[in-house]
Amino acid sequence: MSGSAREQSIIVLEDHPAIQTFPRHWPLEWQPSFVVRLMDQFRPGQHPLYQKGAFYSLDFSSVFSASAMLAIPEPPKRILDLCSAPGGKAIFAFRAFKPELLACNETIRKRTGTLIANLSRCKVVNSAVWSADPSVYAKRAPKAFDLVIVDAPCSGQSLMAKGDPAPGAFTPHLIDMCVGRQRRITGMAAQTLRGGGHLLYSTCTFSEKENEKVVSWLVSEYPFLEPVPVPHLAEFQSKYADFPCYRLFPQSGLGAGAFVCLLRHTEEAPAHYEPVDIPFTWQFGEPSEFEPAPPPRPKKPEEKPYVRRTARYIQRDKKKRGRRK
Repeated sequence: MSGSAREQSIIVLEDHPAIQTFPRHWPLEWQPSFVVRLMDQFRPGQHPLYQKGAFYSLDFSSVFSASAMLAIPEPPKRILDLCSAPGGKAIFAFRAFKPELLACNETIRKRTGTLIANLSRCKVVNSAVWSADPSVYAKRAPKAFDLVIVDAPCSGQSLMAKGDPAPGAFTPHLIDMCVGRQRRITGMAAQTLRGGGHLLYSTCTFSEKENEKVVSWLVSEYPFLEPVPVPHLAEFQSKYADFPCYRLFPQSGLGAGAFVCLLRHTEEAPAHYEPVDIPFTWQFGEPSEFEPAPPPRPKKPEEKPYVRRTARYIQRDKKKRGRRK
């Protein structure tokens, strides 16, 4: 709760000599090669390369949870990010796998503008965006994706470690409400996963109910799913479960905190891909209706039309002023 657990990092998307000059920490053993952990005093968002899409800035806790997908043995060709905005996990997956399709969904429509802007700026080719309830994906694209990412909405208890307000984050009512939402989203995600595929479940909270117990429920409801180990995160194994899942706490000094579990569909991969019947509202390379309109030009003050005043009118005006007095 001291508010000192911010740990910034970037996903390097373009090798640029200027990025090598960014002040950074020594890389960790499990840190992905395309991620740089930056010093606190540096502000990557203010660098010109940020607007050019040379890198994407995110909290190192997000890198921790996203890195679990690197344990997938074969690069997935189709990826679905069900809770995508602002796009950090999706951009990480794009940098790691270069998939043929990266479908990004954001249920809250007003957040899709930021998501599209980040995907476009970072040149995430083959990406597409839609705003729909996860249940729609289960109906329109069943068993269609090799990797489904669920960075689930949660109580956000780690926000306090960043110094951000998190009212009610530890109240049982909010936690139970989040658990119901997380079970529903992960259940829909399981139905979109093809045989041999993987599901990445992550949160930014510490509640056991929202983390280990949600995974336990998911495995009991969908027996074809099993948690798989992530060897490079072995030192972060959760003490609250007997299956492989991983926790990052603020006292580690690596960020505000996160939870992640990687699950595999145990059935054999089918020979062909199922069709994806999704009417994407935006695909990479298309203009976006969410792009802000250019600011209006300031209007020039209206000039009064010039009126030629003759001597006759001047004399009349003087008489009128005299009557008023």
